[in-house]
Amino acid sequence: MSRRREPNHTLLIAFIIVSVAVVGFFTGLQGPMKITAASSASSRLSLSGIQSRQTEEGVIPAAHYSEMAATSRTDQGRTQLTSLKSTVAPLAEIKITLEDKLMALEQRGRNRAFNGAPPTVPHSIDQQTDASCVACHQTGAIASTIRIPRMSHQFLANCTQCHVESHSRHLKSELFRENSFAGLPAPVAGPRAYPGAPPQIPHTTWMRSDCMSCHGYEGRQGIRTTHPWRSNCQQCHTPAAAIEQTLINAEPKFLPGPQIRK
Repeated sequence: MSRRREPNHTLLIAFIIVSVAVVGFFTGLQGPMKITAASSASSRLSLSGIQSRQTEEGVIPAAHYSEMAATSRTDQGRTQLTSLKSTVAPLAEIKITLEDKLMALEQRGRNRAFNGAPPTVPHSIDQQTDASCVACHQTGAIASTIRIPRMSHQFLANCTQCHVESHSRHLKSELFRENSFAGLPAPVAGPRAYPGAPPQIPHTTWMRSDCMSCHGYEGRQGIRTTHPWRSNCQQCHTPAAAIEQTLINAEPKFLPGPQIRK
């Protein structure tokens, strides 16, 4: 007498669930997010509500997946990876105009208390370690929607010792003490020894040992170098003598040489 085998419904149900999950996962990766006109209007209303709740409560609530495509980068972040694609063309010819240079210097000055001061951080600092800062600013990047400057000096252990938030959410902007300090304007161009000579460096190189952090591919258009493939900048561009000249008040004295007996 043979026993009749009952079908295993548990394995069948588990197989169906896993198949649906796998198909849905790959469909979500391949299909871009699209929003209709009706959902776009509702997204704008919901985003305005998000901004009002952010102002009142100080907390940014999580956005719905249907709203993320219509949300700007300053609110929740873009979902298209194409906006993070690098816009650097290493073989493209770089042409700099005087208008570009003046605009770049004006933008550069917005993040500094005075010329030569450490740049402030234009975003909130929620990181707990300096490794979070280095993760983005060690190499830098430039894309169509964001520019991440590269560190101009070697790694130091405490980033916020010099770089502070430009608009702190935790501290009020209060005047510490009155002073009459006035910073010097940023130099527009370095002096030249003769017409056609390489321009001298119009600023100090202290804490600016990496020239390509400002003048390389990740730099602003107005102050980028026209020959970023050169590896030794100070082979042609020397620091200005009036800025980094070492003054010696007296002739240095050395220990007498060793007396060798014959």
